[in-house]
Amino acid sequence: MADGLSRADPQDPKRVRRAAAHHDTHPDIDSDTRQEFLALYTDASENIRFAKAQQWHTLIYFSALCVGVVAVGVWLRWGDVSLIKFLFYLVWLFSLATVGTILMLQSWQGSEAKKQAFMRAHLGELTRTAMAQKSRFTSDVHRYIMLGFMLLYVEMATFAVSRMLWPHF
Repeated sequence: MADGLSRADPQDPKRVRRAAAHHDTHPDIDSDTRQEFLALYTDASENIRFAKAQQWHTLIYFSALCVGVVAVGVWLRWGDVSLIKFLFYLVWLFSLATVGTILMLQSWQGSEAKKQAFMRAHLGELTRTAMAQKSRFTSDVHRYIMLGFMLLYVEMATFAVSRMLWPHF
């Protein structure tokens, strides 16, 4: 009887130890379907990376808005009350839009991750084992902690700018 590493007779003392041929395909899917799954999996990975980059870009744009609002206020010496009111409401509007955008992008990432999990179930055992080396729970915890920090940053920046604008109108 041969072991998993050799196709040679186990009683033969001269047997050569070599890895057995391992086909990394799921028995339920054919080669074309497997290629489609891999293309969809790659696309989902690219979508997740894009959404993450967009989240960071959204934070950068919001930060630039906050800096710009404060710079305009300082430049005008907080003198134009109607402009200060407008900037105050503008910061709050963009704060809500930023939070909504970040949450929407997070939801999109979650949808893409679910799509990947479905496809992983139909990949070969070796591929699933390799991908299982990263804890899904730990990844989720890290992702949601980072999301919490992003949202906290947006709200703290909004309150800070609002605090600067409030006394001037």
